[in-house]
Amino acid sequence: MNQQQKLVNSIYKIGATALLTLSTLALNCPHTSAISIGVSPPRFELKLDDKKAKTQVFRVVNVDNQPATFRIYIQGWTIDEKNEIQPVKSSEQSLDNWITVNPVTFTLPPGKTQTVRFSVRPRVKPPAGEHRALIFVEEVNSDQDKKPRSGVRVLGRFGVAVYAYVGSIKKVGVLNSISVDSKANNLKAAFDISSQGNAYVRMNGQYAIWAANKYPGASATKQIANLQAQKNKKPDGVLDAGMLPSTPVLPGTRRQLILNISKKLPPGQYVLDVNGDLNGGAIDKGITFTVTSRSK
Repeated sequence: MNQQQKLVNSIYKIGATALLTLSTLALNCPHTSAISIGVSPPRFELKLDDKKAKTQVFRVVNVDNQPATFRIYIQGWTIDEKNEIQPVKSSEQSLDNWITVNPVTFTLPPGKTQTVRFSVRPRVKPPAGEHRALIFVEEVNSDQDKKPRSGVRVLGRFGVAVYAYVGSIKKVGVLNSISVDSKANNLKAAFDISSQGNAYVRMNGQYAIWAANKYPGASATKQIANLQAQKNKKPDGVLDAGMLPSTPVLPGTRRQLILNISKKLPPGQYVLDVNGDLNGGAIDKGITFTVTSRSK
């Protein structure tokens, strides 16, 4: 495998994973899709106190089997009470107004990559704290005669998150509680998180559903290696496993992050085991719950 193909495979893998993260962020927009786009890296965190303007780079790959044309635009954002991203009106004090990107449009043959460069140059003195923007890479329908994949032509959009910091930054995350709702038709867990610093916090890690009679205790469990592998063998007693919600909780807010568990469990006793962290603070817990016949 040559270097170009290795790069394409790497970007596709990282980009697909990152889009799941952004989907968790609830990028509810009509063109949110990863059908033709892979992007790496998906997120940047920059210090604006550094007087030397440094150009940042990300790469876009066309993972489709047809040529695709893309355009780039920038938007400020916040997250509302429903954990959905909402656009923020641009101003002279907003990060989206300080970012310069090149190129802003390009066409890629199948499997090819494009290097995109951007720099941040504040036009005014930035206030202390966290500033946020999304650099959107959006597929545009440049060829009306292009044959659709399966009757309908679906265009994709991917948001590269940019966080820029000014002054002293403190990420202080507090996990207030974890609760499991096993009475509804769909099993779900809620993580109640507060961000008490001046920058966002997020969870990382895994969850596992254990049969209660085989659960060894929170201190005895660990993250499952290669969890995403299709043929991965889970420990005895683990009925389901996956990644924790990684939606950021913005500074000064308190949010409930919902983990929807698709696994259908028969009536019985179970434990939701959590192995992860909240901005470096370990989360190592086991939450017991009961599934009754009403949960079918």
